[in-house]
Amino acid sequence: MGVVKRCHAVISLSAFRANLHQARETLAGDAKLMVAIKSEAYGHGGVELARAAVEAGADALAVLDIAQGKILRGVDSSIPLLCWLHSPTSDFAGAAEARLDVGISGVWQLELLREQAPGLATRVHLKIDTGLHRNGALPELWPELVRRAAELEKEGHINVVAIWSHLADTSLEEDRSSLQRFHDAVAIAREGGLTPEMLHIAASAAAAELPETRLDLVRIGIIAYGVSPFDDRSAQELGFQPVMAVHARVLSHSSDGTQATLGMGFGDGLLPPLTSDGWVSHGGVRFGIDSVEADHMVISAHAGSALPALGDSVTLWGDPAGTSPRAEDWASWAGTIGDEVVASVAQHVPRRFIEQIPTAE
Repeated sequence: MGVVKRCHAVISLSAFRANLHQARETLAGDAKLMVAIKSEAYGHGGVELARAAVEAGADALAVLDIAQGKILRGVDSSIPLLCWLHSPTSDFAGAAEARLDVGISGVWQLELLREQAPGLATRVHLKIDTGLHRNGALPELWPELVRRAAELEKEGHINVVAIWSHLADTSLEEDRSSLQRFHDAVAIAREGGLTPEMLHIAASAAAAELPETRLDLVRIGIIAYGVSPFDDRSAQELGFQPVMAVHARVLSHSSDGTQATLGMGFGDGLLPPLTSDGWVSHGGVRFGIDSVEADHMVISAHAGSALPALGDSVTLWGDPAGTSPRAEDWASWAGTIGDEVVASVAQHVPRRFIEQIPTAE
């Protein structure tokens, strides 16, 4: 008899693919679709979700760093795969060998790339800061970055295939201003001799709210996993399904029969609620969360409700039927965002990948 799992996550690959089709229809429009597989696909499983994204027709993938990019390159040898967070120890030679696209936001990165991968025409996305201040080149440094990039392109070291940026998404007015700053930066780049084939600035929120930001490519992240990037709308309201459903086994009952211990705690990546509003569900019945400890949590039954039986699997979040909490609910209880709820699930928690929509267990 095998070891009974204290907790596990069920990952619906079919729900993920359906979300990508929904994103293409409602967010990308005529633009290409880039899918973020960063942080092990927000805790869902990097290789598995990258493969599913390719199968669903994604035009490009994105991860944070070159090391992740090299791992995922084995999923598909030709799909554009962008990596944009670098340090002085980044392996640009490895990026060139793996045919990765690299985001570049500083001259020092260009020089490191030239030193490590000379003459290899590495595909580069130049990044301009348009107000978010997330590792793009500041406007006053942009002309010099463009000048040096043009020189290295002529020498055959790089190929500037794209110019891009991040939006702050704090307001539509600010995003419109950022979009104009972006177009101004593109004009400077073209005047400097660069001829990028692709412009991209929009992630899910801007693509939904301001279609003019879609340009040539839209980057989608957490919405692809069925978690909303908005404060006022759920993913389901936007037509996206939860991909991860997390379950914990009932390990014991209290002597008075009012509480049950479930086999998942903060040591497993479960974020403890900071409020008394938290709940979980089993068989359509809600149970309040009393505490979250290192390797377990304690729930209690409301008056007139029976506790789940020993060995039962209780859904913590992600039931697509809506009988369980959503990842966004846990985020509100824990004072964070839905991204962190799913990405925090520890790597030692088993993932079971399925080809159907997950149901409560």
